[in-house]
Amino acid sequence: MGLSTLYTGAISDGTEVLSVGNPGHLISAQRALAHAQRVAARRQGPINGAASSNRWKKANGRVQKIHAHVASARRNLIHETTTMLAKNYDVIVVEDLNVAGMLKNHSLAKYISDAAWGEFTRQLEYKTKWYGSTIVKVNRFYPSSKTCSSCGTVKAKLSLSTRTYACKYCGHAMDRDLNAATNLARQGLARTSSVTGRGGEVRPKHQKHGVKAHPGEASTDSPTLVSV
Repeated sequence: MGLSTLYTGAISDGTEVLSVGNPGHLISAQRALAHAQRVAARRQGPINGAASSNRWKKANGRVQKIHAHVASARRNLIHETTTMLAKNYDVIVVEDLNVAGMLKNHSLAKYISDAAWGEFTRQLEYKTKWYGSTIVKVNRFYPSSKTCSSCGTVKAKLSLSTRTYACKYCGHAMDRDLNAATNLARQGLARTSSVTGRGGEVRPKHQKHGVKAHPGEASTDSPTLVSV
């Protein structure tokens, strides 16, 4: 889970199976929201027990409508992505992110809140139970972004602005999020020694977001594992 690319999924061999750009629902609506809030602020609202004016009620209704639209769009994207993952993959690996701690970074707090990573994980937890798949949470202290998915070397530092992981030891270069997703998939594979799969061939290797899930029942072949 990231900010520039909202969800990046990979299987353990490094093949990308999911890539969802960040639409920035709240950020996109900020201009309209700010205007609506300014208009509402100039109206007579419920202050000091005074009755709200009809003009304030209409203006406040426009503010609420924008908030509702943002929340609905965000929720719809999360539902589509989590349903696709739970239906198509036997094992889904995610990071156990400390979202509350990350929100203390005031430069990124607004963007992290808009990404709704906690809601994404929450939906995966109950949908994997619905569809018979498994969710694996990797410890938040595992350096998935700093670890080279080719040779296993761990970088001491990796700034957020660095979008391509380049290993100076083996020369491996890969998109930062894809590299992290690959490492997470391998961690999940190591922790999942035996999983009852729901199908091998019905899981496309290059499953992209938005592709309709396979409606058929699954078998007990080896599981397909994806990390996000």
